[in-house]
Amino acid sequence: MKEIADIIEGELRQGIPVEITEYSIDSRSIITPEHTLFFALKGNNHNGHDYIQTLYSDGIRAFVISEYRAEFDHLPEANFILVKDVLTALQQLAAFHRQQSRAEVIGITGSNGKTVVKEWLYQLLANDHAVYRSPRSYNSQVGVPLSLLGIDTKADIAIIEAGISQKGEMQRLQHMIRPDIGIFTHLGDAHDENFSSREEKLAEKARLFTTCRWVIGQAGNVMQFIRTQVPTTTSFFTWSEEIEADVQVQTVNIALDHREVKVTHGQQSFTLDIPFADIASFENCMNAVCVLLLKKYAPEIIVSRVAQLSAIAMRLEIKEGINNCTLVNDYYNSDPSSFQLALNILATQDTSKERVVILSDFMDSGKEADDLYPSIAETLRQANVSLFIGIGKHLSDHRHDFAPNSRFYEDTEHFLRQEERENFKDQVILIKGARVFQFEFIAGFLQKQSHGTILEVDLDAMVHNLNHFRSLTDAHIAVMVKAFSYGSGSREIASLLQYHRVDYLMVAFADEGIELRAAGITIPIAVMNPEREAFDNMVMFNLEPEIYALDILEDFNRSLAKHGIKRFPVHIKLNTGMNRSGFDERDLPRLLDFFRSERSVYIRSIFSHLAGSDETIHDKFTLGQIQLFERMTEHIQARFDYKIWRHILNSAGIERFPQYHFDMVRLGIGLHGISATNAPLQPVSSFKTYISSIREVPEGQSIGYGRKSFTTRPSRIAVITVGYADGLNRHLSNRVGHVFVKGKRVPIIGNICMDTCMIDVTDTDATIGDEVEIFGKHIPVTELAEQLGTIPYEILTGISHRVKRVYYKE
Repeated sequence: MKEIADIIEGELRQGIPVEITEYSIDSRSIITPEHTLFFALKGNNHNGHDYIQTLYSDGIRAFVISEYRAEFDHLPEANFILVKDVLTALQQLAAFHRQQSRAEVIGITGSNGKTVVKEWLYQLLANDHAVYRSPRSYNSQVGVPLSLLGIDTKADIAIIEAGISQKGEMQRLQHMIRPDIGIFTHLGDAHDENFSSREEKLAEKARLFTTCRWVIGQAGNVMQFIRTQVPTTTSFFTWSEEIEADVQVQTVNIALDHREVKVTHGQQSFTLDIPFADIASFENCMNAVCVLLLKKYAPEIIVSRVAQLSAIAMRLEIKEGINNCTLVNDYYNSDPSSFQLALNILATQDTSKERVVILSDFMDSGKEADDLYPSIAETLRQANVSLFIGIGKHLSDHRHDFAPNSRFYEDTEHFLRQEERENFKDQVILIKGARVFQFEFIAGFLQKQSHGTILEVDLDAMVHNLNHFRSLTDAHIAVMVKAFSYGSGSREIASLLQYHRVDYLMVAFADEGIELRAAGITIPIAVMNPEREAFDNMVMFNLEPEIYALDILEDFNRSLAKHGIKRFPVHIKLNTGMNRSGFDERDLPRLLDFFRSERSVYIRSIFSHLAGSDETIHDKFTLGQIQLFERMTEHIQARFDYKIWRHILNSAGIERFPQYHFDMVRLGIGLHGISATNAPLQPVSSFKTYISSIREVPEGQSIGYGRKSFTTRPSRIAVITVGYADGLNRHLSNRVGHVFVKGKRVPIIGNICMDTCMIDVTDTDATIGDEVEIFGKHIPVTELAEQLGTIPYEILTGISHRVKRVYYKE
């Protein structure tokens, strides 16, 4: 800490000795608190100083601050470095770290393509070099220093992105990065409004190259201008299809999914088969190829590696969509130039499918809306786009410029609420938007269908139940929200739980987690059944997998390496007697061998499932499971120098085995009012419908399909709008089940139909439109479960998604 204080010119208030290996600005992403230095940044809507006491309780002992508060006096072990500006201190430390590195630094800037070039360079160079590259799109005033601080001593090449939005920013980035080789990708319209001219913006970007030995880019006016902005000692290495350059390029053939390009450099000539047809991929590939030529790679190696380039996640992606659709996802920036590039990619996709474009307002175009949006409409017509969907105020205001069948929404939330997946079939869909519109969630949208049948969810009751379980434990709390949050609705319940500061959410599949991220859920989410096909999405949406087998762990680790991500949390599942999945005790040596070398994953928690914690008859077996769990986890923890959380208890276990709460507990059915110890929990969900019609039926008449029920007297038979397609189990037919109406229980008569069923209301004064409760505060869900010989879980999760969820609180 003393060394760091000297580097960033801060005043050290020393606590216990701390060795720093990690740096963080996000209180939610601390991995090894005992070795983490937290920078308390201030922003428009947050102040890192507000989280210091919480972080201290979580084990962090090192902080960089710009304001010293009285409450910090009560943190005796904490080290504080007081500086004038925390961001400046972060950048100073990053600059120092970069200067100590032996790595050759490649700096990339431009309006578009930075991330793609970075990732493709990694794919092309990683076989021969220890390559480090900035994670994801960390190219800002905060992202760059965090990227640089990640360069380890083994790296001999470091590839760093640099992005700016206004004048004066690049000088700070250049001071940190100081690249040896510079790459300029493309000059677009983004952030034009923040500069007096296009030349001023280009001059700002060119500042990155003032210490470069070489600058790489496409020959032309842009590179000529950059030459005037850097020292004469800087050499340029250019490529072009049209004018003289160091590398001459000629497109030989363009097919649906690849482009053949003849490359001539000096005395050598060879043909590349680029596995992408669009112009943007072509330009990005040539910038990367120039690095290999500069490093004197043999043509046959370049040809071989270019042919194996893969699409880059986190930026423009082409993926399989629903209903035989193809998705072109490009939702990290939005300016007219990049939109045109995206349209080029759209044009190269399956020509048998209709073209659909989903576009947001342009945020940084620097152009007048009345000029911009009519030109966009004309571009869409020229591109033969069949359907246009505009999202944002400006596009909505200019709807008259677009085709009559176009659809417009105020924001992404309204799109997600109003569109249906069935609207998109056999199409190629370009999803292109500014980052603030969060278009990454459009692929996960679901418009709920609804009819008169509803599931009421009492949020006050849910909070009451959560607080009851909180009163039983000091451990972290993870809440199960899988299976549509046990039927209650994932988004809404997760939002409530996030507000009440639970520590983790757990879902069954990645799609459920993506939906929660779409709803603005930021707390950690674990996926209990990670599928290999979902690994990319799990990385993109920061979803943490349960790992129950070594091959899954190996495959996920490889997926992380592809993304350039390190220290991604995973949760190791142990089999202690459930015998469903998980590592057996005999598997531990192989598991630990996997971690002998540096990996892209780290273990956030180790857990297991109890097979019978809710019944006393199984207590001996349960205690045996827990003892085995303790033995296995102690063996694992002994091999790691960081704390790994342990958890084994579900809702019943929390109530019945308080001595084994360990570091975290998993709350599931208890949240919904089901207790293993008859605790005073409150029912949360009420399944309700209404009477749609009433018929007078004489004695001796059959009711419903199959004629299984007959009236035994003149009867009033009501039809209610709920059936087995809504989750009303058909085994409740023919007077087995009852519902509650007008203060009385009345029997279900006849066989339950798909969408309706009949009830006998003869002994009530019920009328059309009256409310009917299937289960809730008057008929407990546990009663239905007993009648059906099942468990409340099945009843709750069996409520169809077409049933509208209604949430209320007093």
